[in-house]
Amino acid sequence: MKRVALTLRLPPDIYEEAKEIARGRGKSFSGYVRELLEERLKEEKKKRLFDAFSLVAADAEEVGVEFAFEAQKEVVFPLFKGRTVAHHIQR
Repeated sequence: MKRVALTLRLPPDIYEEAKEIARGRGKSFSGYVRELLEERLKEEKKKRLFDAFSLVAADAEEVGVEFAFEAQKEVVFPLFKGRTVAHHIQR
C-alpha cells in the first residue's frame, strides 16, 4: 500500500505519551497513530451511517412508505418458500 508522508505537530507531552504507549504495544509511533486514525475513521463511518439511516427512518413516517410494504412482501416472501427468515439467513 502506498503511504503518504506528512508532518504532524503535537505538544511534547502528547507526543511522549503516545510514543510510550506505542513502544509498549510493540509498534512504531507512526503505526500507533495510523491505528488510532483507522479506529476513529471506522467510528465516524458508523456514526454517519447511523445518522443517515435515522434520517431515512424519520422521513419514512413523513413520506408514507407503507404503500410499498405489500409489494415488498410479494417479492421477498416467495424467496423463503415456507422457511423462516432465520433459517434462510443461516444457509
